[in-house]
Amino acid sequence: MSNWPDWFQEALRQRFYQLELASEQNASNLSENEHLFTQIEQLKGNQNEDIQHLLSEWEEAIGYQLSQDKQSIYMEGVKDGIRLILPVIHSTNIR
Repeated sequence: MSNWPDWFQEALRQRFYQLELASEQNASNLSENEHLFTQIEQLKGNQNEDIQHLLSEWEEAIGYQLSQDKQSIYMEGVKDGIRLILPVIHSTNIR
């Protein structure tokens, strides 16, 4: 990476630092969500079938939202990668 300008290396460091912080926060949230799902399973075991069905629907909705969040995080990573690669591709085409 020594061929890259200092400003570019610093920008990468800053971006990876931001991503690391976001990742740590997401890991904390995932741990809390796993705990929540465990509690839901315990609660469902103590309820009648109608309430179990409602809790299952709620759990499915939460799972869907979590998958949407993960997809959004993934797409941000893809966009970051594209933003990093495009200037490199364009600079090699100019030379």
